[in-house]
Amino acid sequence: MVDELSKLEAQYFQFVEPRDLDVPSGDVLLRPAVQQALYERMFDEALSTLPPAAYRTRVLKLITARIEESIKNPDEDELNDNLMEALGTLLAQPKPNAIELARQLSCVKYTAPFQPTDSAIREVVTIESRGLILSGGTTGNRTWEAALHLGSFLATPEGEKLVRGKRVIELGAGTGFLSLFCARHLGVRAVVSSDREPALISNMHKCIALNRTDDSVFPFIPALWDWGSPLEITDDLNYLIEDGDLRFDIALGADLIYDTDIIPLLLSTIKDLFENYHVKQFIISATKRNEDTFQTFLDGCEQSNFDVNEMPFESTNSEDQTGFFHSTAIPISTYQISQRAV
Repeated sequence: MVDELSKLEAQYFQFVEPRDLDVPSGDVLLRPAVQQALYERMFDEALSTLPPAAYRTRVLKLITARIEESIKNPDEDELNDNLMEALGTLLAQPKPNAIELARQLSCVKYTAPFQPTDSAIREVVTIESRGLILSGGTTGNRTWEAALHLGSFLATPEGEKLVRGKRVIELGAGTGFLSLFCARHLGVRAVVSSDREPALISNMHKCIALNRTDDSVFPFIPALWDWGSPLEITDDLNYLIEDGDLRFDIALGADLIYDTDIIPLLLSTIKDLFENYHVKQFIISATKRNEDTFQTFLDGCEQSNFDVNEMPFESTNSEDQTGFFHSTAIPISTYQISQRAV
């Protein structure tokens, strides 16, 4: 039963579109034990983090419709009372308007793709609003496909080796998804999750309590960083100072190459990381929405004397993914960038 529901459960808490959910067959859903498990694991109001009511309603309507369609013998097959009551409660709630929905912040739980070496499920909780656009026109209040792609790579043994025991900084972290995954599951020495938006930094601070599993130090440091200015050294960052300099080993970034106007500042910031923060390599994941925009970035890297190497990792096809679910309709690539030896 766990295997039959685990993928659906992981997709549900990541708010995957209902049409893309891996809902079990009607024969499976008719089992009383499965229906009770659906209620307890996905729709019980006592659960600590639940998707928004509007999303839960859409999913539960889909599941109950499939169960009802599969009923062949009304005397033996029936719909679980708890599921029926949960649906009735959801349908009775006032429906928020589009603006309220866009502004609504929710806890989103991401489950990492399963690896043969995993001894337990690896989860990360962020605070997001899928429709909220912040002051600078940025959409950092949701986790985008390139971050899920890079997270899927970091979830592999090869990816984990790049960050384990390292001092990591993430550029344009948005929800902090990648940094939180590094801090909670990948054994980093420390990870600084930077962004230019104060509202996002505030959300990241709230995520610490949602992801910390014990009283030990959680090596996750949200930091406000407006590219073009020095990273402010706060008390949280003091222990990363060596020989008078703030030092990192590796930098991460996802979906930063979306507009040609931002590329010069991004290249300048990468150079700053190499020259002033002692970063050895920058791992960047990019959704190739526009080949010309991406080529502008690659040309800029060449002019800046950066070595750029495409990494061989490819995301699993959407239908076969076991975690960090994301579309692969538009190509996503990951690159390792370093400063060319003079």
